[in-house]
Amino acid sequence: MDWQAALRARALADTPLTTLVGTKVTWVSRPQSTALEALTLQTINEERPQHMKGFDGLNPALVQLDAWSASHAKANAIIDAAITALVPANTANSIRFDRAFVQRKSDLPAEDEPNSTIFRASADLMFHYSTA
Repeated sequence: MDWQAALRARALADTPLTTLVGTKVTWVSRPQSTALEALTLQTINEERPQHMKGFDGLNPALVQLDAWSASHAKANAIIDAAITALVPANTANSIRFDRAFVQRKSDLPAEDEPNSTIFRASADLMFHYSTA
C-alpha cells in the first residue's frame, strides 16, 4: 500500500473524524454527487531526497486537507478533527508516519461555488513517512 492510501486509512480509522464525515475522505477532489460533509486530501509537494547510495528512507510530503460543509462551524470542526487524527506519529498499513507539522490553517471560500452555502476550512500538514 502506498503512503497516500495509508494516510486515508488513518483518517478513516479515527472515530471522531468519521463521526463528522463518514467514509467521505477522498484524494484530490470531492465527487459532485457526494453529500456534505466531506474531507479531501491533496499532495502539494512530495520530495524524494537522495544521497550517494540512492533514495533516503524518510520522505517528506506537504498535504493540503480541505473540509467541506454546509456550516462554517462544522467545516472548522472537521478540519480540527482531521488535524487531531493525522498529526500524531503512527504506523498504518506498513507505512510509518513521524509526527506531522501544521504549516497553515485557514477558512477559504468554496472557489468553484462562490455564491453557494458550502464552506471550506483548510490546513496544510507536513508529513515525513517511510516504510515500516
